[in-house]
Amino acid sequence: SIFFPYTTLFRSKQWYQRRVRGHGPLQSSTVQQFVESVGARTSTPGGGSVSALVTALGLALGQMTGWMTYGSKKHEGAEKTVTSVLPVLHRTIDQITPLIDADAMAFANYLVAQKMPVTNEEETLRKQEALEEALLTIVHVPMKIMELGCGCWNQIEELTANYNSSLKSDLQVAIKCLEAGIWGAYKNIMINLDDVVNDKTKQEIAAKARKLLESSETMSGRLLASLEK
Repeated sequence: SIFFPYTTLFRSKQWYQRRVRGHGPLQSSTVQQFVESVGARTSTPGGGSVSALVTALGLALGQMTGWMTYGSKKHEGAEKTVTSVLPVLHRTIDQITPLIDADAMAFANYLVAQKMPVTNEEETLRKQEALEEALLTIVHVPMKIMELGCGCWNQIEELTANYNSSLKSDLQVAIKCLEAGIWGAYKNIMINLDDVVNDKTKQEIAAKARKLLESSETMSGRLLASLEK
């Protein structure tokens, strides 16, 4: 497994823990405000924040499908499945939504590192170390999105086996959103890995991300195909 140094994550981790108890500015914004902020001439929020939101929306649609199946006379046998699936989806949504802000904050920390002075050799070395740490922090957020999103594929699969058929399109959209969010997180990891200096760390992260992506695409394809039968 990959371990990110605590020195790398201390700022984002403390910030993330605070935001888990509350809501960050992006997470608490209206839909209109969020869309406008994504479309503005600024670097953040960007693909990472959008990937976190899309992943959360996919899980939310899965959760809705579960709730609309629960209690239905036509799907009485699904209650055991739904009652085991819903808590997992709900908990994961709560873990992913703060990452909408965490991604933007991680990039802000990278910009701070970029502005560090380099008037001598010591400052140059310090800046290089800070940039490396900031990059790994940037990579950590989408990796977390991938891990959390992929961790719910089994629950989505359980839903596809027994769900309220009037919600078929909602469940299909849920699957595509989950896949798209995970794919977007993967792309954010890979583009930022280009600048990571430590080759061993870079290779380990890339291999883990690719494995998660392949698993996600396999599950999405299989579940969508099963819903078309």
